[in-house]
Amino acid sequence: MSTPGYRFLASPRWLGIIAGGIVAMALCAFLAQWQYGRYEERAAANDRVTAAADSQPRALSEVLPPGSGLAEDDQWTLVTATGTFDAANQIFLRGRTVDGNTGWEVVVPLVLPDGRAVLVDRGWVPQGDKGATHPPDVAPVPSGEVTVDGRIRPPETAIGEIAELNGALQTRRLNPELIGGALPYPVLAGYMTPDEPEEGFKAIPVPEQRSWQNFAYAYQWWLFAALIPIGLVILARKEKRGDSKEALSGDRVDGGEPVRSGV
Repeated sequence: MSTPGYRFLASPRWLGIIAGGIVAMALCAFLAQWQYGRYEERAAANDRVTAAADSQPRALSEVLPPGSGLAEDDQWTLVTATGTFDAANQIFLRGRTVDGNTGWEVVVPLVLPDGRAVLVDRGWVPQGDKGATHPPDVAPVPSGEVTVDGRIRPPETAIGEIAELNGALQTRRLNPELIGGALPYPVLAGYMTPDEPEEGFKAIPVPEQRSWQNFAYAYQWWLFAALIPIGLVILARKEKRGDSKEALSGDRVDGGEPVRSGV
């Protein structure tokens, strides 16, 4: 008697298993592609940061002309801007972490000759003993016309609101659109962080995107997608061997002697 084949693959049970495997493969492939896209985005951001470090500062008006947003290719570019600090509208960002320590970032608008303003992050200071909502005492901003060199950064996601608290404008995220709602002039879409902060402030570090993690995740998902059909083949072969043994046991008569076919 011939051994059973793979006819069981057409059973409802196995059709369901195969369909589930196909869906799982498609999901793994989607996740792999998504992670690879994130890898490309983060790797490109790292390249822009590295390239900007070796370039000459560009005029802010070239990177952020009137009425435009900050293009992705211009993020982290070194720029230079000349204007006057608006000390009366200094903004304190609470709950900010640098090197594992919580404190404040102090932001001041730099009003440009055309009447617009760009937010300049003066740097980070520790929280101090006054509490989480009492802004620290910081040195006054320079008066008169000043020129600031620094990186132009993309806005952070707006969370919460900006409001006057304990005698100062406070918020949690550096979002120019959100902060601009409390200021009497238009605010540019990006903000600046000087590489050399004023005395008493700690520089805001330039983030390094961990693109290698996304690449590893993408590889992992592609590997899972490749292992699913291999697993299905192993499972099918295992079931076939089980059916074959069962069929062979049925070809024996009582006493254990095999039934001989033919004459």
